[in-house]
Amino acid sequence: MPGSEEGGKRGSSGSRGGTDEKMGELERQPGDSAHGSAVWIAVLGAVIQEVELLFRILENSRTLSFRGESIRLGDFRGLRLLIGTTGLGKVNAAVTTAALLERFEIARVWNTGCSGAYPQGHLEVGDVLITDRALAGDEGILSHNGILSAVHIGIPVIEWHGEKFYDCFPLDRQPGWQAMKETAPPGLYPAAGDDPGNSFRLEYGPSLTVGMVSGDAETARERYTRYGALAENMEGSAVAQACFRFGIPFLECRGMSNTAGDRDKRNWQLQKAIRNSHAILLRFLGASLEREKAGQEPTI
Repeated sequence: MPGSEEGGKRGSSGSRGGTDEKMGELERQPGDSAHGSAVWIAVLGAVIQEVELLFRILENSRTLSFRGESIRLGDFRGLRLLIGTTGLGKVNAAVTTAALLERFEIARVWNTGCSGAYPQGHLEVGDVLITDRALAGDEGILSHNGILSAVHIGIPVIEWHGEKFYDCFPLDRQPGWQAMKETAPPGLYPAAGDDPGNSFRLEYGPSLTVGMVSGDAETARERYTRYGALAENMEGSAVAQACFRFGIPFLECRGMSNTAGDRDKRNWQLQKAIRNSHAILLRFLGASLEREKAGQEPTI
């Protein structure tokens, strides 16, 4: 990843008043716990491009190389945020998330980045999806007759509050979900950045996580028919599963950068997707901070 190297070498700098440090050299700071820094929210993307625009909101930030990835710790209106990368794909996402949750006292995790919108759904490039059900698309049974749910294996991937989960994580059942939805209800929002006068749609719905993205329209159509998801990505359910295991609230907010199955990158709009998803995240941040100060139930 840009800004970090294997073996705990120094990451990149460039933060406002920030510093680079090796993880092993991290000195105890005010508010740190016995096991690591107390973090209000960790915002994670697969690659640096999905999170670097958020660095500007941090005060007194420092950049760290952590398990081969780059993370940045800083303050947002008096509360500590962690913004960083997990690496591409489910394994990287789960491993990095779990390692961060072991190292730091993180109150909640927000996963952001880009997704491919299924053309049979109603999301378009530039729209934003908040995941209400994180679907694990690679778990189950594959045969010449098609795909069977992991329920047919009979072994859950995780148990949460006494309930067994096989290939779907119901994010909309977490405490704070309704408060979050009231903060940013579904509908049209003014586009961010260099797209004034236009708008994007915010939707709440299911998102599918896969190890291999759809390479053509037929594959995308089959996946939409099979799962009913609005979009696909490569990390979401893995981060959700790690957070469920640790008992940490989890939010997935992604911008639609392309149509699933369209591999012609000339049609992709990565920056538009990232800017619009960040606009929603910043809205959540402000509302969460106000609720925190008022002693109300926090958003996720």
